[in-house]
Amino acid sequence: MAFAAVRSGGTTVEHDLDEARGVASSDLIGAVRRIAETAANRVVCRYHYRSLNYRELDAAIELMVPVTRSQQMDDRAAIVAAVFAGMPALSTERDPATVASVVDGTFARIMQDLAELEIAATATPVRTMRTSEIDLRGIASRLTGA
Repeated sequence: MAFAAVRSGGTTVEHDLDEARGVASSDLIGAVRRIAETAANRVVCRYHYRSLNYRELDAAIELMVPVTRSQQMDDRAAIVAAVFAGMPALSTERDPATVASVVDGTFARIMQDLAELEIAATATPVRTMRTSEIDLRGIASRLTGA
């Protein structure tokens, strides 16, 4: 399980990221890849005048995963590192709340887009009403005056 320490008003609160996010950290990279396959140009985060799409995030994650895993870090660390790689100006931000907002927003967007992707994948296709043979016979009989 992955835990995070969040500082709020001077107190530190730990919470379970897997429970809070609903996706195991090992599945999160796979989720980014799935979204990148179907919506590569969809923007996943913004900071100032720069935006990062799923194609760019996925490519950056690909570079970061070997490093973070070799250091026994959670896969979420690879995503955070990829956000910083894709948005270098974020590393010079002086306000930690802004940095946290961008990173948290990225994770929230991934989860939202994953949910939309799963809903679309499980949705049953809408069936159009078809005219049956019996309906055609009824229409034909009305047209012929029978």
